[in-house]
Amino acid sequence: MKRETLTMGWRGKCEAVADLVFVDKTPVAPNQVAPVVRAVAVGPWTAPDPLELCLELWKAWMGSDSDRDMGVKTMGGLAGDGGGYDIHEAQHASDNRIAAATDAMIDSLKTVHRWAIYASCGVGTPWRFAGADLALVSLEAKAELGVKLKKNICTATLF
Repeated sequence: MKRETLTMGWRGKCEAVADLVFVDKTPVAPNQVAPVVRAVAVGPWTAPDPLELCLELWKAWMGSDSDRDMGVKTMGGLAGDGGGYDIHEAQHASDNRIAAATDAMIDSLKTVHRWAIYASCGVGTPWRFAGADLALVSLEAKAELGVKLKKNICTATLF
């Protein structure tokens, strides 16, 4: 038994139906209420605060393992696979450089300011300076850190 061959002009074994419109009619229960669609108001885009961006990248960097792939991506160029430019890897490397620079600037702060940054970002142990108010010292520490980050070559472009 020989099968029919299909070609691009094949229309099937039946006649074409002119002006056929498919309408999906799903039955609606009489007590079912139609869902309400709510519009979400979206304001204009505002640039993020550079200090907060640096601190967010630093928190993610402090909580992550820097070499989860066991060196596979860094050794990939030696095997000959790829050789292209991966934008995700480039963004990750840039974020890591900013986080490392932020870490260096945090380490250069006074001890009370360093602990205020750690405590306000939820990275370190609880506040251990009984004579100082965490909210006030945290504001001072962020102001001092902002000045240092503006002078850093890696983070100055954000400000």
